[in-house]
Amino acid sequence: MNVRAQQMLGYSLLSVAFFIGFFHRFAPATFAEPIARTFDVGSTALGGLASMHFWVYTLMQIPAGMIVDRYGIRAPASVGTALVSVGAAVLALAPSFAFAMCGPALVGFGLSIVFVSVMKNNAIWFTGQRFGFVTGCTMLIAAMGSIASEAPAALLLRISPWQPIFLVLSALSIVLAVLIGLFWRPPPADSFGHPDPATGNKKDRLGSFATMRSVIRRPQIWLIMLAISGTNGTFYAFAGLWGTPLLTHSFGFERGTTALAMTLSLLPYGFGSLFVGQLSDKLRTRKAFIIAASGVSALSWVWLVFANANTPLAAWICFVLLGLSSSQVVVSFAAVKESVPAESTGTALSLVNMGVFLTTAVVQFGYGWLVASAATGHTLTGDVYRVALWLPAAISIAGLLGALKVVETFRRPSINHELETSSQSEK
Repeated sequence: MNVRAQQMLGYSLLSVAFFIGFFHRFAPATFAEPIARTFDVGSTALGGLASMHFWVYTLMQIPAGMIVDRYGIRAPASVGTALVSVGAAVLALAPSFAFAMCGPALVGFGLSIVFVSVMKNNAIWFTGQRFGFVTGCTMLIAAMGSIASEAPAALLLRISPWQPIFLVLSALSIVLAVLIGLFWRPPPADSFGHPDPATGNKKDRLGSFATMRSVIRRPQIWLIMLAISGTNGTFYAFAGLWGTPLLTHSFGFERGTTALAMTLSLLPYGFGSLFVGQLSDKLRTRKAFIIAASGVSALSWVWLVFANANTPLAAWICFVLLGLSSSQVVVSFAAVKESVPAESTGTALSLVNMGVFLTTAVVQFGYGWLVASAATGHTLTGDVYRVALWLPAAISIAGLLGALKVVETFRRPSINHELETSSQSEK
């Protein structure tokens, strides 16, 4: 097999794994009611089930990076995909709700390794301008997985119970895990630079701790994390779970219409991720995109809080805008990369990504708890679902305040010196 074919085969296998992982990430939005009926649980428990994926995924970000750096891509990516398979099967076959909680946790564990593997594969196989384009394509593929979990999955639910759907995905994932193990290969020239296990590990651990301390001390990283948590962290929580109940109970959407609305919100997220980075380069700014996205997100959440129940079209528009605002993730990651020395980029990106998904987990669980607490008796009304929206609204407003203080990073060689000086002056 020639190098070009090997490059595309490896990328394709990992991208399909990424696609399936994102399907699982957002599937609770569509499968929430049948899963709740199967296990006879309420909104708080359902929020806990969905958030398990994000808790584990968040906590595994940095460990997953260390695993891939130490062992390469092939074995970790294969094992991570197998864990996604096992998690899907556990959820589908769980005899109790407590056992079912392990399913999303295993999927989150596996997808954290797959995510790092995909990003490192792109870094070592694609260079220059192709790297940015391929990364955009990768995020689009992930978004397509999210979209498949909405309207297409809702159609499947009309002809099949939810358990067989997850079992089929489990079978596909285990086949994919085997194929990755058999066929993924690194570029002809070794790009990993693995240390000698006998001499390099201790030094690498010490270097990693020093890098982490350096990143943590930079206010810019925390500001970007806050901004992207306000846009993407809140949107993921609703695209992945609470969007469907909100639109159904508060705005009178039918199940099919709700799934279509959530799909339409994911389309601008996917396609925007492909093009927004290039537009940011053309307009020579990162900060403007981050502020604009944060503003759109905050306004959309606040509007939904006060919205009239008879305005379904406006609710559609808000969710489309929330998806569009989340597409700036590519720009935010570019700002992170430009805010730290090259040797700290991976650590900084992992830290920010952890913050985003920690926000998602908190919102998914917290929103469910607020809905359950505000409900009178056992009746859940549309007003209850809207009042609880103050949680994502408050986080998005905080994100906007953080975005306003982000320092512009586009092609400014002195940015690291300026940020270091700013960090020292605030101590």
